[in-house]
Amino acid sequence: MRSEIYVDLSKLDGNLKAIKSRLRSSVKVMAVIKDNAYGHGAVPVAKHLSSQVDWFCVATLLEAIELREGGIEIPILVFEVPEKQDAEKYLEYSITATVSDISTFEILKAGTEYQLNFDTGMRRLGIPSEEIESALSLYKEHKELNCTGIYTHFSSADEPENESVPMQLAKFKSIVGRFPDNLLKHTANTGAIFYYQDMDLQFDAVRPGVCLYGYLAGESETSDLTPIIEWKSYVMQTRAVKKGEPVGYGETWKAPIDGIVGTVPIGYSDGVQRLIGGKFMVEINGEFIQQVGRISMDYFGVFSPDPLFKKGDEVKVFNGKELNPKEWAKLLDTIPYEITTSLHDRIKRRYSKIV
Repeated sequence: MRSEIYVDLSKLDGNLKAIKSRLRSSVKVMAVIKDNAYGHGAVPVAKHLSSQVDWFCVATLLEAIELREGGIEIPILVFEVPEKQDAEKYLEYSITATVSDISTFEILKAGTEYQLNFDTGMRRLGIPSEEIESALSLYKEHKELNCTGIYTHFSSADEPENESVPMQLAKFKSIVGRFPDNLLKHTANTGAIFYYQDMDLQFDAVRPGVCLYGYLAGESETSDLTPIIEWKSYVMQTRAVKKGEPVGYGETWKAPIDGIVGTVPIGYSDGVQRLIGGKFMVEINGEFIQQVGRISMDYFGVFSPDPLFKKGDEVKVFNGKELNPKEWAKLLDTIPYEITTSLHDRIKRRYSKIV
């Protein structure tokens, strides 16, 4: 086994508890487990959360079908615009579609459950403001369909006190006032849950995403969210290097002094971006060891001036503590979920509740 990812489900429980502590008692939780649960494994995560949340949200119909075929029975909302050739599958698998384009009304099959998505400022998906009247008319006309909810998505809730949040919220409130009150209303993603508790935006449900996996949106920190994964590999081979000898493609790194180089069988095919080469540490035998040289497709190197590791020793790329996707995100000027969703499916995931 070249490497394994360990997902600590007890930490997932802790993150969900932190989320619920910020909600009103009546608010439902629609857990976002799109993109393979942000790289953590959608079906195992869903199975663990099924008794603790009310809905699951995914990006694509295929993701929803995977959950149904994996034994998940609670409601699932799909964000993408339905395709005509797939319309029957929403019925077949009891999956809730999204109407974010009014043309969707014409392709959904009778009996299909759906929710309305309105664009209040994200300008990605959603019915635009100039089509509200048409949407309301089609909602009333298509009584053969079962509308259960109405929602929008904030563009900048990952920034506390961003002026676009109250503007989008006001637009959404004006829209929902045109529809029956019994529809499930939801707007709040991770940022809105954690940064805008003083605003009336939780409605009937919230959609926690990256916070489930231990990260806040944006640059802020909180002590009650914990990364839920560790990533472990091993030293496949070692060799002595002399001062000045190069390691890796392009000879971009040369040993500053005599030492030992270890080869770890992980590379950019596994999700280690080439741009992070030479910038991060790993943990071996309780010591932090520098990664050196360019990242290869299937390998990277580590260096120590002292014989701190040997062939076969365990390597912790993420250790669930100071070595984690958020630290990589800082090094790459990106977000933790770009790191976790880049972790390749060829890496085996293992799941445990560590006490």
